[in-house]
Amino acid sequence: MNCTSLDQQLCQVALENSPLFVGIYNPDTHKFIYLNKTGLKMFELENLEQANSFFLEGLRNNESLIQWELQVSEHLKSSAEFCIDDSFTSPSGTKFWGRIQVKLLKEPDAARGHWLVNLSDIQSEKHTQIQFSEGEARFEALFMHAAMGIVMMDKSSKIVLTNRFANALFGYDLNELIGMPIETLLPTALAETHRQHTEKYLHKPQIRPMGIGLDLKARKKDGTLFSVEISLSFFEQNGNQYFISFINDITYKKKIEMEMILKNQEIKKLNESLEQEVMNRTNALVETLKDLEESKQELELALSKEKELGELKSRFVAMASHEFRTPLTAILSSASLISKYPKTEDHEKREKHVHRIKSAVSNLTDILEEFLSVGKLEEGKIEAHLAEVEIPDLVNDTLADVSNLLKKNQNLRFEHLGDTELLTDKSLLRKIIINLCSNAVKFSGERSCITIRTQKMPSHFVLSVQDEGIGISEEDQKHLFDRFFRGVNVTNIQGTGLGLHIVAKYTELLGGNVSISSKLNEGTTVTVHLDLA
Repeated sequence: MNCTSLDQQLCQVALENSPLFVGIYNPDTHKFIYLNKTGLKMFELENLEQANSFFLEGLRNNESLIQWELQVSEHLKSSAEFCIDDSFTSPSGTKFWGRIQVKLLKEPDAARGHWLVNLSDIQSEKHTQIQFSEGEARFEALFMHAAMGIVMMDKSSKIVLTNRFANALFGYDLNELIGMPIETLLPTALAETHRQHTEKYLHKPQIRPMGIGLDLKARKKDGTLFSVEISLSFFEQNGNQYFISFINDITYKKKIEMEMILKNQEIKKLNESLEQEVMNRTNALVETLKDLEESKQELELALSKEKELGELKSRFVAMASHEFRTPLTAILSSASLISKYPKTEDHEKREKHVHRIKSAVSNLTDILEEFLSVGKLEEGKIEAHLAEVEIPDLVNDTLADVSNLLKKNQNLRFEHLGDTELLTDKSLLRKIIINLCSNAVKFSGERSCITIRTQKMPSHFVLSVQDEGIGISEEDQKHLFDRFFRGVNVTNIQGTGLGLHIVAKYTELLGGNVSISSKLNEGTTVTVHLDLA
């Protein structure tokens, strides 16, 4: 082709400076008659001769050049342009995507005319297109093959897309749900409530899980209800809002949860039963131990009483052998001596021995009286009978009876303070005074004074007997109220060891207590305190 005119020159300049592959191809000779610099550079060629050689070998990726020309020719018969995207390979083996465009340049002397061939590099466009296609394929795989039901709906709550899992989950065929309202998949009773919730959600859409902590149900095509968990999302495309529901069938999960609840309830009941059984056994063990402890205490008490009885028996035998022997010996000797004084002039001697016999019998009577009193006290046969008494009269009468026990030059002194009337048991109080005074006389020496003091106050009554006798050691004071106990310093003095024990018991019956204050060789004071309130 010869370009001699100015237009031809300008045309050639424009073609040479084009950033695209531009060539003029003659289909009759099957060769390019022109190829610009961009075209040569694109295929790493130096001249037109190399270009024709290269294109004849591989322009169409080993496809027959004649077939390609026929395809282009047929297309250009009905269209002004032939265009196709294809991959190309340079002489060095570099592959790239290009878009080839062919237009017919008709000349009078040519059989078919020449073709204007443009080729543009669309490698970046094709790469983007491939990526988009691959992305679409991945999305479709993710959407269609997801292991959960996915249902997409528009703002009118019409279903626009479902995946395979959702179709199988609800029992519908492919695309059968398209166009149906979303309420189709809900229990009939909840359809209206769901519409109200949907309106609120459309007003303020947000990505959120639905039904947390609720027992949600969905409805299959056959009407069967099943438990589901639903999460909700939304997106906007081309100005339209779409909503996506992600649906999980949790029927099996609910079944497992219910089984777990039942198992936990069984375990709880079993634990409670075991706890109760342990508690019962523990209580039974505690009761057994308690019974054993009580039995042990009872046994120890019985042994203690047995030991005490043994000691009491020993004391009683020792005391009785001593206390009974003395008066009996006196009676026996006096009775023997009386027979030796038959004459009238021996009357005084006989009276002396008779007096000794009476005194000995009196002592035996006192001993027996003390034994009887202890027995009655132990058996609870003695009770207090309260009556009004005049304190001074009672004490003076009692001291008159005690006066015949006084030793040589001993004397009794009585002092009283307060009211003279007292509500008490006259007999028991009299026996208390006799016991305390007889002990004071017995354990005090000649020419000593025994002081009896009484004091009546509104809330209490106090009786004290003070002597100037031999006193009691601190060690012996701990046992003075025990039965048959006698101090170490009175073993040679007649007595049963029951006097203070009886006094303490009588005082208890009158609602009081007894205390002792004593020092060896200085005297003893016994105080009886009775509460009157």
